[in-house]
Amino acid sequence: MKLKLTPTQNLCVGYLESGFELIQLEEKFYFIKGERRQKVLPKTLNALVSRGALARSEKGSYMLSDEFMAHRKRMREAGSSSIIQH
Repeated sequence: MKLKLTPTQNLCVGYLESGFELIQLEEKFYFIKGERRQKVLPKTLNALVSRGALARSEKGSYMLSDEFMAHRKRMREAGSSSIIQH
C-alpha cells in the first residue's frame, strides 16, 4: 500500500470517513450525504484503489480498505500520544 495521497485523494477519503455515500449515476460518481452532492472523477477512485486506500466490492461499490482503516487508526494513535512543546 502506498501511503502518500494527493490532496484530492485525501479529500475523498475524508468524505467516506465522514459518512458520505459514494454512488454512480450513469458514468459519473458522486459523494452523497443528505442534500449535499460532490462529484468525483473515476481516475481519482482508480488511483485510490491502486494505492490500497479503497477496495471495490463484488457488487461494484467502493469502500475504505481494512488495511487503510488500520493504518489511519495507527496514525491517529501515534499523533495523540506525542507531547508537543512550543
